[in-house]
Amino acid sequence: MRKSLALFLLAAPAFAAPKPVVHWQVTNPPAKALKRGTKLNLTLTGQIDPGWHLYALEEPQGGPIATEINLAEGSPADLIRVEEQKPKIVPDPIYQLPTGFFEQSANFTLHLQLDKSASAHPIQILIRYQSCNDRVCLPPHTDTVDVPLTTN
Repeated sequence: MRKSLALFLLAAPAFAAPKPVVHWQVTNPPAKALKRGTKLNLTLTGQIDPGWHLYALEEPQGGPIATEINLAEGSPADLIRVEEQKPKIVPDPIYQLPTGFFEQSANFTLHLQLDKSASAHPIQILIRYQSCNDRVCLPPHTDTVDVPLTTN
């Protein structure tokens, strides 16, 4: 019994969730109170750990999971569209397809419009993505970035 418990405890870290390799932040949050119904742009930046890459918003069928950016249900804004910086497009060593990806950092511009009834709740940005290095891909997962918001 003790031997099997010890083996389980040694193996347990292998089943833990992988440490994120992309670190997200909004680089231009609103500095003042905004009027309800206002349009605004936010820049979402992902800092990517060395040796890893993040996939673009559009990827070929049969390729990696494309990055998706949405707002959480109940956010006080509507996402009109998302623009990305130009990705690097090269044959992916894992998928053997030309894929678009980012190394070191990725910038996305979110075009938003505040709801006419928006209150002082944060805008919650949901980023679902997959990151890979040249040998392995981490399972896709979703990160959340909260953007403080005050309205008048």
